Amino acid sequence: MKTNENSELSRIHPTSSLTERIFDCYLFINPLGKQCYKCEQEVMKFIERTPHKVHVHFLPFHNFKSVTQYMKNNQLNDKNIDLRNEIYTKIYDASLSYKAAQLQGKKLGRAFLMELQTQLHLLHKEYTPELLQEIIQTIGLDEKMFYEDKSSKLVHQEYERDQQIAQEMMVETNPSLVIFDNLNQQFGVILHENISADMIEHVCENLHHAIDKCPKKTQKHQPCCVVKMVH
Repeated sequence: MKTNENSELSRIHPTSSLTERIFDCYLFINPLGKQCYKCEQEVMKFIERTPHKVHVHFLPFHNFKSVTQYMKNNQLNDKNIDLRNEIYTKIYDASLSYKAAQLQGKKLGRAFLMELQTQLHLLHKEYTPELLQEIIQTIGLDEKMFYEDKSSKLVHQEYERDQQIAQEMMVETNPSLVIFDNLNQQFGVILHENISADMIEHVCENLHHAIDKCPKKTQKHQPCCVVKMVH
């Protein structure tokens, strides 16, 4: 199979090992989405109880379809153009903020996302510049560096890279979870629904067989040949 050397996916190499089974999980999220927050918790629950090594990546992703989905999930009028633009801008800003926080270290990036979602979904606060400032202080980010990074070309490029990866992995909505297995690195499985710890465990246990049995029409010839899981 030929690979595209210029593809973002060609830069992703799921971890391989001869002695243990390893999974690479890519969860595409809306940082403001409650459903994405719940799925993150399920992914972490799976990681805690699986005996296998798991590398997990949370990638911000949004497009017209995902914004519509978010508005409907929150009982907002998706026909209201001004409101749609406001929501789109907030999701985009939150995504850039998350990417900027990640530049200060993976742990701080994860802490930023967790604190943001706690404030939004457990304390029911609105996403505002004031809340962003509060989160920065709470988790101990370098404030000056954060805002410089957020407006930098690098952060915008990293964000666009995530969007390209999502496109190549056939992600159209969020949350979406893509799972790779070191026993079969050319293929992965994408889950759009029912992303629970139990379902992830089931998919990982049967990943190799599920791919072999997957109908040809669900396979897409890309560098990692991501296939859609048929429920």
